[in-house]
Amino acid sequence: MPDQRPAHMRVSLLNMPTPPYNGPAASLYGPQGPQRAHNTGRRRASEPPMSLEHHVQDAIAKVPDLSPRQRLALRNTLMAMTRDISFIRLVHEQAGHLGPHSEAAAGVPMDQGRPL
Repeated sequence: MPDQRPAHMRVSLLNMPTPPYNGPAASLYGPQGPQRAHNTGRRRASEPPMSLEHHVQDAIAKVPDLSPRQRLALRNTLMAMTRDISFIRLVHEQAGHLGPHSEAAAGVPMDQGRPL
């Protein structure tokens, strides 16, 4: 006599083998210790930099033959430089965007720091 059950009920899911349970830490720790998540903090090469940190990392990546310690020291120095107010003021003035000494600011009416 042929099987009378509907087609979706012919295979029993109760007897299917399952992978062994390795405990709750298996998602963070692999068989040889902590595992990094895939693609954390990395950007595709086609994506433009989104912050000063990304610009600095892209600039450091262009310097060949740096050890990790040298790369970190250079990154820390450059990030400290970008937080320096005198450096920010120089970049602002040299960019010529409405700085106190730029020709673009002469004669432009201002409203709370924004050009009208």
